[in-house]
Amino acid sequence: KVTIAELVVLLFSVICIDGREESECTLITDYHGDAPLSESVCYLSCLSNALNKFTDEGEKKLLVNEEVYANASRILDDMEGKTAESVRYLSIISGSTEGKQDKNLENLISHGNVMGDLVTKAGGLFAEVNESVRAVRKEIPGALIKVNKYYAAIAEIARTVWDDVEALERYSDRNCHGEKIKNVGEFQVTCGEHSCPLKEGVNESTLQKYKDGCLEINVQDKCGQIRECLNLPRNSLYKNGAVKYSSEGANWHGNGNTYFQLKLHVHSMLSPLTTPLGAGQPPSAPLDMMASITSLYSRFNEIHKNVTSLLLNTNFTGIVNSSNSDF
Repeated sequence: KVTIAELVVLLFSVICIDGREESECTLITDYHGDAPLSESVCYLSCLSNALNKFTDEGEKKLLVNEEVYANASRILDDMEGKTAESVRYLSIISGSTEGKQDKNLENLISHGNVMGDLVTKAGGLFAEVNESVRAVRKEIPGALIKVNKYYAAIAEIARTVWDDVEALERYSDRNCHGEKIKNVGEFQVTCGEHSCPLKEGVNESTLQKYKDGCLEINVQDKCGQIRECLNLPRNSLYKNGAVKYSSEGANWHGNGNTYFQLKLHVHSMLSPLTTPLGAGQPPSAPLDMMASITSLYSRFNEIHKNVTSLLLNTNFTGIVNSSNSDF
């Protein structure tokens, strides 16, 4: 016969050792007597690092597009200004020659045509830069605000999970009596490949690696995993900070002092942000366009120098001076 006490012990063992709860999400829970919070650190750190990288990439795209736009705009303005000035003088000189053939005038016209072609090419590249920077300005700043909010929340959660992993190694009672906890950074966890679905970055393909698009951590004190002395302040921290400010993507069930029950809706949080953060050209594209514009500008300045030389060292000098304008 099995007594009620024995039945309770048996049920307890089944729940703690062999009772993975059913979940639609990628699940971390009490299972086979392992330390699931250490695995939680891996999943959460992966997510935190991916969000940090996602933010860095968005900020870099924004900064590069803005910098290239500013430099390209300055160059194009200078090219257009010098070309307009050259055209003006050519018009004055052409009118003064009364249709007579002049080799120097032909050279000036030829140089003017080359300058115009270079401006057209630079203008075409600038139009692409302008289109990219407009898209970036429209989409990325708002998306970065959201990503930063999620990153701060996940990073805070990942940091506080370390407390339990460390405590798990050092304390046997739920009130954490005994030695003072060491710096949590001194404790290391080895993470497997499976614990980082976002290793290749945040995109629709990697987000699909989370079962049903979410991550659930569900660990209870009945197996000795959670310390009440750490969970009470964490409960307050999450409710008033990390989870509060990312409530649309995170559910924290803080109704139990010794429970760690967290669900992160990874796909619904991040999928809507992949498109706006993908807006505009990646940093390499505007940098390549800037290199081409700079090359065109260098060639343009050579031609403009020749035009200036022709104007100052030929019989056109008097005509130029009479225009009452400095070239």
